[in-house]
Amino acid sequence: MLDAAGVPEGDANLAARTLVRCDTRGFRTHGLARLCDYLKKIAAGEIARETPSPEPPDGPVFTYEAGGALGQVAGPRAVDQALALAATYPVVTCQIQNSAHLGALGVNLLGAADKGCVALMFQATPPVIGAPGAKRPMIGNNPFAMVAPRLGQPPFVVDMACCVAARGNILLATRNDEPIPEGWALDGEGEPTTDAEAALLGSLLPAGGHKGLGLAMMVEILAGSLAGATFRDSLNPGGGIASGGGRLNALVLVFNPDLLQGRAAYDEHVAAWTTHYLAAGGPSARIPGERAQEAEQAAERHGVPLPVAIIEELKAAGAAARIPFPAIERGHLPDQQ
Repeated sequence: MLDAAGVPEGDANLAARTLVRCDTRGFRTHGLARLCDYLKKIAAGEIARETPSPEPPDGPVFTYEAGGALGQVAGPRAVDQALALAATYPVVTCQIQNSAHLGALGVNLLGAADKGCVALMFQATPPVIGAPGAKRPMIGNNPFAMVAPRLGQPPFVVDMACCVAARGNILLATRNDEPIPEGWALDGEGEPTTDAEAALLGSLLPAGGHKGLGLAMMVEILAGSLAGATFRDSLNPGGGIASGGGRLNALVLVFNPDLLQGRAAYDEHVAAWTTHYLAAGGPSARIPGERAQEAEQAAERHGVPLPVAIIEELKAAGAAARIPFPAIERGHLPDQQ
C-alpha cells in the first residue's frame, strides 16, 4: 500500500518491515495500527513520499535530513549511517531533522546491538502531556530508547515515552470503542477522564508526575533545542493531542565499546550487573527486551495476530488501492521471511 501511495520501493519495503517488526515484538500501538494514518497523511501532503538522498557524513557529528518523509525510513537509515561511523569513532552523534513520527524508537535501534554498539534515540514531539487543571497540552511525550548488546543474550532494550500511556493506546481505545484506565489522561477542561475521545481533545498525564515532566523537558532540549527545532511549528492550533506530521526532530547517539574501555570490560560488567539483578529479583525478574525477543520468535513461527478493527482498516485501505489481503481473512499476517 505504501508503493501504491507513491513511496519509492526501497523506502516502502523498509517502512513496511519496520512496522511489522513493531507488531512482532509486541508494540501494537506503533505497528500496522499506524499504517492507515500514515497513508492519509501522505495523501494530504503532511508526510513526504520520498526521503532525500542523504549527504555522506564526514565526521562523528552529522545531520540526517529526512525531508518530511516517513520516520520508519529516516530512523533506521540514520542509525545505519551512525553505525558505519562508529567503526572509526567511539561516540557518534546524529541529529535527525524534519522526520515524521519515528514509531517505536527501540525497533529503529536494534541494528546497533547486532553490531555490538550501544545506541540511544530521543524524539521531540508536538505537545501531548498536561497536568491536572491544564486545558491544553504543555509539552511533548518526547519518547526515548536505549539498546545495548548482551553477550549471548537478547539485547537490553528500553523504549518509553514520558506519559503514563502512549497516544497510540488512546487511538486503539477509540477504534475499539473502549474506555481508557483512570490516570491516563485529562479532557479539554483539564479534568481526569476515562473517555478516549475526550482524551484526544485534552492531554495525557506524565509518568511519575513531576519526574515525567522533567524527562520530557530533558528530551525537548536534546532532540529539539540542540537540533534546531522551531517549537511553534510543533504546536497544535486546534487544541488537544497533536498527531505530528512530517517535521519532527530527533537525536541519535551511538557508542562503540571496542573504542572506549574495550569489549571485554563492557561484556564483563554487563554480565555482572544483570546476573546480580536477576538473582536478587527472583523468578519474576526480567531484563528489558527479553519479552519482546520472545514475542518476535513466536511471531516468526505462528504469525502476527491483529485486532479486528485493524484488520478491517487494512482491508478497506487495500480495497481502495486494489490490493487483496487473503492472509488477513484468516486473522493474521503470514510469517515474515
